[in-house]
Formats: sequence, C-alpha cells, structure tokens
Amino acid sequence: MSNKTKIIVIGSLAFVAALALSACGVVQFAANHRPTAAPGYNYGPGMMNGSGMMGGYNYNPSGPTAVPTPLGATPAPVDEELQITAANLRFTPAQVTVKPGETVRFVVTNRDPFLHNFVSQAAGIPFLNLPGNTTQTVTWTAPTTPGTYTAVCTLHPGMSLTVSVKN
Repeated sequence: MSNKTKIIVIGSLAFVAALALSACGVVQFAANHRPTAAPGYNYGPGMMNGSGMMGGYNYNPSGPTAVPTPLGATPAPVDEELQITAANLRFTPAQVTVKPGETVRFVVTNRDPFLHNFVSQAAGIPFLNLPGNTTQTVTWTAPTTPGTYTAVCTLHPGMSLTVSVKN
C-alpha cells in the first residue's frame, strides 16, 4: 500500500469517527456551541459525565444573572465599591461588611488561570462568571434586613465569602 493510500484511508477513518462521535453527542464542533443561560443552586453538569466538575455545584436558570457593563460605559453610581480577589481557590477578603439597603459594586478579579464564578442566592447577588485572569463587576443592593450571607464559587466547594449586612 502506498503512502498516499495510507493517508487517504487514515483520513477517511478519522472523518467517519468524528462524525460518529458528534452524532452521539460525545464531540461537539464549535459551530454547534450555543452559550447557555446562567445556571440556581443544584448539583449539576460538569466535565465528568454530567456529574459536576470535581463534585461541584451549578447555578440553575432561575437564578438572577449579572448583566455585564459594556466596555467604555459609565458604571452606575454605588454607595460602596468592594475589591474581591479569587486566587488559589479562595476569595480574599474572606469577609466583608455592608449596610442594609446599600448599593454595592463588587469588583472581582480572578487571578487563577481557570474559571470561577461568584453568587449568593440567599442575598440576591447575581451570578457572575469569572473567566481565568479577568476582572468582572456586579452591582448589588444589600438586603434591608441585617444578617449574614454567603457568596460562593459554585464550581469549587469551600470557596466562599461571608457578607455581613449590619448597621
């Protein structure tokens, strides 16, 4: 068998295998990718057979979703701006305090090379995707009832931030 024939046979087999895998949903080509809505809290799909990435949780479509501020736009006025860092599977600072009813802008910088997110369903902090090595913002109005709330990365259990709402 000549080299040219071998190349044609191997190429044909690879093409047929790719078609078969894509038909089974194992492989999806970029043209078929459609972004999904922000995910509410439940055990959800992940990278390992739909069982959740590293045993993580996702955020279902009923949860509030942060609307990104367009580049160059003037951000909405807020009462307080808080700088949060996501690095080494932790949020820093680990605790913040805000006043009841205060409008807060969280400026969250992901220093890890992989995806995190930031959300608190109980406090109503909208879901914010944090691609690796990026900074994202989300504006939130604190509950009028004092209390302690937890913001989390739903992809990494234990990665959380305590938000204290008090006078």
